[in-house]
Amino acid sequence: MTEAPDWPAYQTGPKDSIFALGVVSVNYARLEFAVHAMFATILGISGALSYRLMYKIGPETRDKLMREMLPTRHWPIPADDRAWHFIEAHKICYENRNKLMHSNLMSGSDRAIVLYKIGRDGKSTLTNPTLSELRQVADDMNKLFDYGLWLSNMINMNLLGQMPPAGDIASWPDKPPLPIPLEYTADPTPIRGPE
Repeated sequence: MTEAPDWPAYQTGPKDSIFALGVVSVNYARLEFAVHAMFATILGISGALSYRLMYKIGPETRDKLMREMLPTRHWPIPADDRAWHFIEAHKICYENRNKLMHSNLMSGSDRAIVLYKIGRDGKSTLTNPTLSELRQVADDMNKLFDYGLWLSNMINMNLLGQMPPAGDIASWPDKPPLPIPLEYTADPTPIRGPE
């Protein structure tokens, strides 16, 4: 058996950082499943309708609808407070994801990853995340996925008066820390290495 060639043959940046960007992409797609659950729960709609709506509107509109509808739900504090936290954390996650996935990569270095965007105003901004920062973005999305599913299940069980069988999750999830927003800047900054 021959060994597969090293791919890609062209420069993309530090391999660990490029891999972390891939994990961000995968984790965000997974997070959307939890967003679907919370979107349906907060809006009080069926899962089928939630899927039809979610993919016809962007995350900003989903966020806006959840923010508008949550005050009408009159849920007890554990559910209400945690749902607001989910919405806020989700906003940071989708903004981080959009920044990363819609950025161009300055190639040519295996020592640092530099991403840049050109805004609607025509101005360029960039970020130079470390590997640990990219991993944190991915990990935050994973934590929010778990939290959102657990929270939507607890709200639905609470609203329906159903208690989970013994041994199942029967308590409110702890709120994970809010994700750290990635910062892009137009100001000159020294380039940091991948760590």
